[in-house]
Amino acid sequence: MSCPHVAGVAAYVKTFHPHWSPSAIKSALMTTAFPMDAPRNQGAEFAYGSRHINPVKAIDPGLVYDTVEGDNIRFLCGIGYDEGSIKIIAGNNTSCPKNSTKMLPRDFNYPTLTALVPAGKPFKVTFHRTVTNVGVARSIYNATIATLSELEIKVVPQVLSFKSLTEKMSYKVTISGKALGGRSMVSAILIWSDDTHDVRNPIVITHMKLSLGQFESHD
Repeated sequence: MSCPHVAGVAAYVKTFHPHWSPSAIKSALMTTAFPMDAPRNQGAEFAYGSRHINPVKAIDPGLVYDTVEGDNIRFLCGIGYDEGSIKIIAGNNTSCPKNSTKMLPRDFNYPTLTALVPAGKPFKVTFHRTVTNVGVARSIYNATIATLSELEIKVVPQVLSFKSLTEKMSYKVTISGKALGGRSMVSAILIWSDDTHDVRNPIVITHMKLSLGQFESHD
């Protein structure tokens, strides 16, 4: 039953923002969701995703992670899709950009920051993201990290200062840590806040082989 509920909330958000893209709406649902029971359910991100959606907050998320067709093409090319498959998916004569092979799955402009690291080894990974201001024209967002793990997380810049609506700003997150050992994953939350909006971004580091596990994303 979760799928029709989420679809309904997405349609509800669309009525307030008819010009938003599907990725912007999805971002709004993810970053405004409220926590469930993470402290007592380590690893539950893979069970419930970005937490419980909040339809009221989703219509005013503050910031969104948006993508265009070119971003999706670069992602597919970067994870190994050939040009024949790309043309079928896109429905046109789109081809892979020359620099698409440099795009790692973790750099797709998505609210969640997830990386696969080698088992039993220290790791260091970097994510790049771009957010669009859809809240208040002049606003300042500060980055904070919430985690129970021993991850070392650095956000650059730590402050995003917007002067207008639809303005875009980029940041990067570098995460390092010791070998995961017996744990299959560690997690944290990056929160961008302007005192009115809390834009929550799950962080998950794992050595489990997932659906795209063959595409390792460690440095």
